[in-house]
Amino acid sequence: MGEKAVFAAADGEGFSAAAAHFRTGPCHVVLVKDVRAGAPEAFLTPDELAAWSALKVPKRKIEWLGGRLAAKLAGAAAFFPGIPLGEIEVHRELTGSPFLVRRGERRQVSISHSAGVCGAAAGTDFLGLDIEEVAPRHPGWYRDYFSPAEREGNDDAAMTGLWAAKEALFKALGLGLSCDTLDADLSGPDPVLRGKALARWEELGSPAFSLEAFDPGPALQGRLVFAKPPPFNR
Repeated sequence: MGEKAVFAAADGEGFSAAAAHFRTGPCHVVLVKDVRAGAPEAFLTPDELAAWSALKVPKRKIEWLGGRLAAKLAGAAAFFPGIPLGEIEVHRELTGSPFLVRRGERRQVSISHSAGVCGAAAGTDFLGLDIEEVAPRHPGWYRDYFSPAEREGNDDAAMTGLWAAKEALFKALGLGLSCDTLDADLSGPDPVLRGKALARWEELGSPAFSLEAFDPGPALQGRLVFAKPPPFNR
């Protein structure tokens, strides 16, 4: 299933957590869980600290904090080595797509969370990461969101992986779930795009990309989409 996340205790600027770090292609991926923020002001900017403090639902507060921490750790590994996490800020486009800013320098990041695991990836501009929990779903979910070829012979784990792949791809395209999930058919060795997804991909210059699986933990599926590096010419 691709890279398997190996979690280890991690202590940093104002936090402790179980964290997993790995590289996939040009991307740095960081997963965190069991985050404890003893001094969140050490790794959150003042605006981030205010936004986090304003959240009222405990589950949302945990996911928000874990996602920000994973994004900053991935961004620091990919772009800002040695920079304090409190100097790296997570922003969002109007579409909801996240990005990192440090002293005016902007870098792409992708964030996801599911079942207590928060993850982020940084490394390329065309980028999407998604983590999903494996669970039985209503028959209409399979029928409405997947083509017959995608559904054929696949169990709950495989279908959850396909869903995570679609979400990761739509994140990379900057669309999220604003387009029809059937606009990406992942039944074959290469994704087939149509409709809004195809139009957006062409608008971005038709970048070559990879779709990779990773293992975030038991009963979870992870997928990562990233731009392929340009071919090396001697």
